[in-house]
Amino acid sequence: MDGDTTLNASACPFCGGSNACAADSGACWCFSLEVPEALLALVPPAQRNRACICQACIRAFQADPKAFTARRSLR
Repeated sequence: MDGDTTLNASACPFCGGSNACAADSGACWCFSLEVPEALLALVPPAQRNRACICQACIRAFQADPKAFTARRSLR
């Protein structure tokens, strides 16, 4: 087993909180919010294209990309 079977797609890959994504329904908050490519690049490989980033983490990155990235590297 590769370990990906326990992935919680409804959890943000950064903070672990609910990402509240409803993309499967065709109407989601994420459709109106641009997610920076630099932030997407920070998503762990096992979670890329499988778990959405929450609004709070997107906004935190947009407000201060360097600080957000630094906090991620401490974990």
